[in-house]
Amino acid sequence: MSGSSSEEKIISINLRRIWDYSGYARTPKAVRFIKEQAARHLKTSIDNIKIDESLNVLIWSRGLKKPPRMVKVKVEKEEDNYILKLVG
Repeated sequence: MSGSSSEEKIISINLRRIWDYSGYARTPKAVRFIKEQAARHLKTSIDNIKIDESLNVLIWSRGLKKPPRMVKVKVEKEEDNYILKLVG
Protein backbone atom coordinates (compact mmCIF):
# COMPACT_ATOMS: atom_id res chain seq x y z
CA MET A 1 0.00 0.00 0.00
CA SER A 2 1.18 3.50 -0.72
CA GLY A 3 1.75 6.03 2.05
CA SER A 4 -0.31 8.74 0.37
CA SER A 5 -3.26 10.19 2.20
CA SER A 6 -6.73 9.41 1.03
CA GLU A 7 -8.47 12.25 2.81
CA GLU A 8 -7.93 15.86 1.70
CA LYS A 9 -10.03 18.92 2.45
CA ILE A 10 -9.60 22.64 1.87
CA ILE A 11 -10.65 24.96 4.68
CA SER A 12 -10.79 28.76 4.65
CA ILE A 13 -10.11 30.19 8.11
CA ASN A 14 -10.94 33.82 8.83
CA LEU A 15 -8.64 35.28 11.49
CA ARG A 16 -10.70 38.42 12.06
CA ARG A 17 -11.32 37.52 15.73
CA ILE A 18 -7.59 37.50 16.43
CA TRP A 19 -7.38 41.18 15.50
CA ASP A 20 -9.66 42.06 18.44
CA TYR A 21 -6.72 41.44 20.80
CA SER A 22 -4.17 44.14 21.49
CA GLY A 23 -1.07 44.26 19.29
CA TYR A 24 1.27 41.85 21.03
CA ALA A 25 1.07 38.10 20.64
CA ARG A 26 -1.56 38.04 17.91
CA THR A 27 0.39 35.55 15.83
CA PRO A 28 0.69 32.83 18.52
CA LYS A 29 -3.04 33.26 19.14
CA ALA A 30 -3.62 32.91 15.39
CA VAL A 31 -1.70 29.61 15.33
CA ARG A 32 -3.82 28.26 18.19
CA PHE A 33 -7.01 29.55 16.54
CA ILE A 34 -6.17 27.84 13.24
CA LYS A 35 -5.61 24.55 15.06
CA GLU A 36 -8.88 24.96 17.01
CA GLN A 37 -10.91 25.71 13.90
CA ALA A 38 -9.40 22.78 12.00
CA ALA A 39 -10.07 20.44 14.93
CA ARG A 40 -13.66 21.64 15.12
CA HIS A 41 -14.16 21.21 11.39
CA LEU A 42 -12.57 17.75 11.33
CA LYS A 43 -14.22 16.63 14.59
CA THR A 44 -10.97 15.63 16.23
CA SER A 45 -8.76 16.68 19.13
CA ILE A 46 -6.46 19.69 18.79
CA ASP A 47 -3.56 17.37 19.72
CA ASN A 48 -3.98 15.57 16.37
CA ILE A 49 -3.46 18.77 14.33
CA LYS A 50 0.01 19.69 13.03
CA ILE A 51 0.97 22.79 11.01
CA ASP A 52 3.27 22.43 8.00
CA GLU A 53 6.40 24.58 7.81
CA SER A 54 5.21 26.58 4.76
CA LEU A 55 1.96 27.54 6.52
CA ASN A 56 3.88 28.47 9.66
CA VAL A 57 6.20 30.72 7.62
CA LEU A 58 3.18 32.48 6.07
CA ILE A 59 1.56 33.09 9.46
CA TRP A 60 4.78 34.48 10.95
CA SER A 61 5.88 36.39 7.80
CA ARG A 62 4.53 39.72 9.06
CA GLY A 63 5.88 39.30 12.57
CA LEU A 64 4.42 38.90 16.05
CA LYS A 65 1.79 41.64 15.79
CA LYS A 66 0.25 41.30 12.31
CA PRO A 67 -0.82 37.80 11.23
CA PRO A 68 -2.76 37.49 7.95
CA ARG A 69 -6.51 38.16 8.01
CA MET A 70 -7.46 34.94 6.21
CA VAL A 71 -5.73 31.63 5.53
CA LYS A 72 -6.66 28.80 3.16
CA VAL A 73 -5.34 25.45 4.27
CA LYS A 74 -5.34 21.98 2.78
CA VAL A 75 -5.83 19.20 5.32
CA GLU A 76 -4.15 15.87 4.75
CA LYS A 77 -4.57 12.87 7.01
CA GLU A 78 -1.54 10.79 7.91
CA GLU A 79 -2.32 7.88 10.23
CA ASP A 80 -3.99 9.51 13.27
CA ASN A 81 -2.70 13.03 12.65
CA TYR A 82 -3.96 15.78 10.37
CA ILE A 83 -1.42 18.04 8.68
CA LEU A 84 -2.40 21.58 7.69
CA LYS A 85 -0.64 22.75 4.53
CA LEU A 86 -0.77 25.98 2.58
CA VAL A 87 -3.02 25.95 -0.48
CA GLY A 88 -1.22 27.01 -3.60
